[in-house]
Amino acid sequence: MPLFIGGGVIGVVLIGLLVFLGIRALGGDDEPEAGPETTNTQPTDAPESPGEDPTSAPPGELGNATGQAKTATEKLQGSGYQCSDLFNGAQGAHRGCFKYDGPTQAEAVFQFQSDGTIIGVILKSDDSENVNNAAVTFDAALQAVGNDAFGGSEVAKVQQAVKSGQKEQKIGSTWGEFELRNDGERLQLAGGKSGSDSFELPRKEFQTTAAQLQAALRAKKYDCQVLCRKKIGEYGSQSISGIGSSGGIRILSARVSGNASEAKPAYPAVLGDAFGAVKSPDQAALKAWFDARKDGKSYAGYVAGWRVEVTARNSSSDYLSMEAEIGYESFYV
Repeated sequence: MPLFIGGGVIGVVLIGLLVFLGIRALGGDDEPEAGPETTNTQPTDAPESPGEDPTSAPPGELGNATGQAKTATEKLQGSGYQCSDLFNGAQGAHRGCFKYDGPTQAEAVFQFQSDGTIIGVILKSDDSENVNNAAVTFDAALQAVGNDAFGGSEVAKVQQAVKSGQKEQKIGSTWGEFELRNDGERLQLAGGKSGSDSFELPRKEFQTTAAQLQAALRAKKYDCQVLCRKKIGEYGSQSISGIGSSGGIRILSARVSGNASEAKPAYPAVLGDAFGAVKSPDQAALKAWFDARKDGKSYAGYVAGWRVEVTARNSSSDYLSMEAEIGYESFYV
């Protein structure tokens, strides 16, 4: 059956179709064309920010610290302590701060994790001439380390234990357990944080045995029995000793004593004899540390994984004793 559409209807349809086609021709597609694809990427090999690597400082120098460790270090340094690191790595660090003020000797040794949390501490204060000075120095170090790490209430427990005067006692706390030794002129506090293990310390020894040390010193006219000794002047002496097990020497000491005018110039000579008789890859660093500390004062610190000390004693204007010691660190908490 044929379909008839009126002329008016056909006209409307044709006009609508023309309008639609005209709009597409003038305005383009309904969706815009996609432009060039852009990305915002960061280089994968960008360098780390300076100071983020906790191993950046050579052993013996002061590496990075944050949190509790940073606070304790800054407070101790502000009180005249000199600090250095036995090691400082990605897992944490072992730091020692040492102070010599006349007859008063003090040290604050602590281990801390990479976030600065202190997990072990040993505090010592010694003054054979003035018991009060030993106590005051100890208390200042206790507060410098403990107020932030242990908490003020736990520091107060230790302070009360010191006042009790007991020779030895254990002190429980929310931080961990402490062991206090109090001999009046010498105080020591050791403690470890609950749930944390202390870090293993490096094992250090020279590539020289005690027998080899003595043989080398005999060739330099030392009289070697238990230790090797030479006479200085009428009453003084210089001596060198090395202690080790079946392997190399683990503790090396060199000492002079006698009239100050004779002992002081002999000190560089005995150091030279000691270093000349042993071998170690750390020898240059160790020698440099001692060479910089020949002023007749006492010092302590860490160099290349060793604990190093210079102990000077002047009992009178005429007498001088100076001892240099290189040894392994011990840390029992």
